[in-house]
Amino acid sequence: MFRVKSSFKTQLEIKAPLEKVRAFFADLHNLSDMLWGVEGIHREPGLARWTIATDTPVGRIRFSFPVRETSPNPHTIEWTPAINETQNLLRYSLKFSNSDETTRVDISQQVELRRRRAWDLHPGVALMSEARLNSALQRRINAAIEDFLVRVTERLEAGSADVSSA
Repeated sequence: MFRVKSSFKTQLEIKAPLEKVRAFFADLHNLSDMLWGVEGIHREPGLARWTIATDTPVGRIRFSFPVRETSPNPHTIEWTPAINETQNLLRYSLKFSNSDETTRVDISQQVELRRRRAWDLHPGVALMSEARLNSALQRRINAAIEDFLVRVTERLEAGSADVSSA
């Protein structure tokens, strides 16, 4: 089995009310508008399909991640792989807490691509090791999410009345 994995975890503090911060992250349009690499998120019955593309050392690749919302409580937003999805796995979790006028967000994202052979993922991938591809993917995801979080913090702390407009 050929696997490419990436994970990202961080904590973010935003000087804005919890309800405003949660509403921003709950609006999937904000992710597709502001997070580099997310080409679109389309809702279907019982799931959402995240289309993500990135440049790799072997060229541009694009994948569709079917996920379902599994948020266990009002202070958590969580998306996990759709039932029966075995190839393109995405888990995205946000946990919100607040004190005074600051909202803390614990962010976790894991991506895993599984194929029987490297060639099945992309013809050029057969020329690379799993470790090299994992490292390249990790760097790109980290850079995209870090940039996204800086822009989200700036927008929410600026007091924008309409948190869903880009």
